Amino acid sequence: MKRKLLSALLLLVLSISVNAQVDTVNAINNKLLLQNLKEGTHTYLVYMTDSLMAKRSIGDIWKRTTKFTTFHQQPVVEFKWEWLHADSTFATIINICDRKTLAPIYHYANYKGRGVFAHDFRDGFMIPTDTIKNNMATKKTKVALTIPIISWEQDLETYALLPIKKVGQKFDISFFDPNEVKPSYHTYEVVGKEDLAINSEMKVKCWLLKIKYTPDSYATFWLTEKNKEVVKMQEYFKGKYRVKVLQY
Repeated sequence: MKRKLLSALLLLVLSISVNAQVDTVNAINNKLLLQNLKEGTHTYLVYMTDSLMAKRSIGDIWKRTTKFTTFHQQPVVEFKWEWLHADSTFATIINICDRKTLAPIYHYANYKGRGVFAHDFRDGFMIPTDTIKNNMATKKTKVALTIPIISWEQDLETYALLPIKKVGQKFDISFFDPNEVKPSYHTYEVVGKEDLAINSEMKVKCWLLKIKYTPDSYATFWLTEKNKEVVKMQEYFKGKYRVKVLQY
């Protein structure tokens, strides 16, 4: 009896220890290091390649800008994402977020060939904006925000705000994409450190941050050790890789 009790207590301690290693990150619990958020523009080359990394598609350009401004007299962060494909703009996406929490306030997306999708975030819901002409989002119902979400479309800027200190750390992040039907947490793990070769003469010390979407699909992000700036992403799914590389 004592042995069974001891075993049960040991399992409980181990369970608590494992769970304690997972940090929940959302828009209200102040886990993000928002003092590290900086204004500026980053440009990424994005391309597809086969599983052998031999055949590469023509690359797209992602221009991502962070700006501190005001919205309805409230201090906010404006994230603007310009997606350039084949010498034309494929998409322009703007997220307006609360300056102190990154909680989304307004979302606007204009996709070539698909139209405009605009949403407001208020009273615990994502609601189609009724002041935007020809807003395609009005064809969908509002979405209940059951957790304090952070926009998944600004993930590259959010990773730099994680309190990464060591390999093995895990973060449950409340990332939410406007195309999803309900919000949820997504687990990321710091799986290692690596000297990433930028060219033949330069290497950058990086943290490796990984998310597993399914048993057969995942993404790994290389974050600079000091500033945690994303310099590379490699995503695997359906036998192919998608790669994002910061342009200097």
